[in-house]
Amino acid sequence: MKRIWLIIPWAIFALIAAGWVAYWNIAANSAEQRLRALVTEQSATGASASIGEITRHGFPALLRLEVHDVSYAPARGGWRATTTLAEMHVELLNPQHIIFKARAPIAVARSNGEVTNISADTLIASWRTSGGALAVAGIEADNLVLDDPAKEGVLRARKLVLNVRPDPRAAGQYQIAFDAQALTLPRPVRSFEAFGQDIAALRAAIVVEQAAALSKGAEGDPLGPWREAGGKLRFEALVLNWGPLETTGRGEGSLDAERRLQGALTLPIERPGPVLQAIARGENVSDDARSAIGLLATAFALSGDDITLDVDANNGVLRLEGVSVRTLPPVY
Repeated sequence: MKRIWLIIPWAIFALIAAGWVAYWNIAANSAEQRLRALVTEQSATGASASIGEITRHGFPALLRLEVHDVSYAPARGGWRATTTLAEMHVELLNPQHIIFKARAPIAVARSNGEVTNISADTLIASWRTSGGALAVAGIEADNLVLDDPAKEGVLRARKLVLNVRPDPRAAGQYQIAFDAQALTLPRPVRSFEAFGQDIAALRAAIVVEQAAALSKGAEGDPLGPWREAGGKLRFEALVLNWGPLETTGRGEGSLDAERRLQGALTLPIERPGPVLQAIARGENVSDDARSAIGLLATAFALSGDDITLDVDANNGVLRLEGVSVRTLPPVY
């Protein structure tokens, strides 16, 4: 009888272990099938997607799939992303939560022949579904580097976080939360050269209207259907710490018929003098604009007053407090 009581706990343990082995393999099979089904689904919509060998790791506590030779090009996006190695992490107790981790640089080739190489100490993309629909998706990177060998300079960010989720306040809209810390631009920004290339912080809370139309991009005009549907970005909060500029503003933006930026930002500034002086020193600011903005800078420097700076883009012209600063080219 005593021997039976000794055997029972071990038998229970063996059953639990066997059940967990079966569950782990079922979860791994399901994850592989979902991944390959996603590739097939994308190919059926006209995209070009492929993956190579898949190997399993992490048993018993984790489930990690190594995915080799990943390639993806959207049906009408005009670009292709490739990497030699990525990882797919599946939460065993919540298999609807999927995490991808880049294990090698990612090359994004565009239709014009230009290539951007993306690398980072850590680069993770994740998404979670609920009822078959997207609940939340995100990207997180440490020491991110974007390098276009054909152009001068590289874009760097010490920390970048981007999250997307459906806006619970309105159907068809999505919320984007963006946070970039210690951002270094590859080149000075035209008309804002005196601000420098280092942005200490850039945060934004954005609502994308008519988001579904973004997936209908036409060949050579990826944002055309979105614009025609009335697509717009609402900046519910925009925090910018760049050179002399420290502000938290609001605004909205879209594209005009020529695919140029249009919209407006309202930026409260406590010390506008240095900001206006920096803008006036821009290399591409017209002489008339330089004089007008310089006078504004002097007036605010003497008065010490704050200002709510209105930035407007319309009909292909960028205006600051109603003063034309520069013309705007098409986004693409």
